Amino acid sequence: MRGLLSNGAMFGTIWREIYSPLLWMCWAWATLVVAIAGPFGTFGAQPLVWRLIYWGVLIAVAIIIAVCLRFFWRIILAGRPDWQQDVAVSMCLAVVVAPCVVALNRLLVLPDALRTMGLLSVIGSVIAISFCMIAIRRLLHEQASLVPSGLRKDRLFTWFSADNGARLSRISSDNHHIRVITNDGEEHRLLMRLRDAVAEIDLEPGLWVHRSHWVARSEIVRVVRESGREVVELTSGVTVPIGPKYRPNLITAGVISA
Repeated sequence: MRGLLSNGAMFGTIWREIYSPLLWMCWAWATLVVAIAGPFGTFGAQPLVWRLIYWGVLIAVAIIIAVCLRFFWRIILAGRPDWQQDVAVSMCLAVVVAPCVVALNRLLVLPDALRTMGLLSVIGSVIAISFCMIAIRRLLHEQASLVPSGLRKDRLFTWFSADNGARLSRISSDNHHIRVITNDGEEHRLLMRLRDAVAEIDLEPGLWVHRSHWVARSEIVRVVRESGREVVELTSGVTVPIGPKYRPNLITAGVISA
């Protein structure tokens, strides 16, 4: 598997996603929409408060399971389009949650339409609600993207804990791990391939300077010679080697001349 986290960071990542205000805004909207619609005979048989509680609890449990599934599929489908991850999560969620919902409905005192719902009907409902959640999440995400870029963070930050104002400085390979260094000097070690980490950088401009090193453009001071070879000098005073294959990247960026 690609992109596994180490030292308990996996649980930290899942917890941060579950704790996300954006996620629970999606939950609130989805719960309200489904409760008002009152599917499967609940509209006429049960009051609005009952429908809010019933659907709110079911959707909340589904969200927590979906976050765990998303973490799994994010690793399996690293580098693939987001919609593939969304489809995979929705399908797996339906298979996992639907049997539980059918069993629960038969135990509770519910309208006949709910108690007699078949497995296929519940699977269809879970998939429909999942796609509703995805649509709401994407809409809210687009609104969030209007926030100035200085207040947003790269997707890579979801893989480790960092201060709110931290930005990426450089990333280096370290055997099967990578070392992510932020501009506040903090270092985070992840069990992940460098190319997968770079694929998670969607905001910070940066360059591959070596097969084992990516650096943020803002951190580059100049290129100097050290022990007979060219290296990139960073604002922190650290130097990073330049690989011949990646030298054109620095030329294109205007860091060095041809």
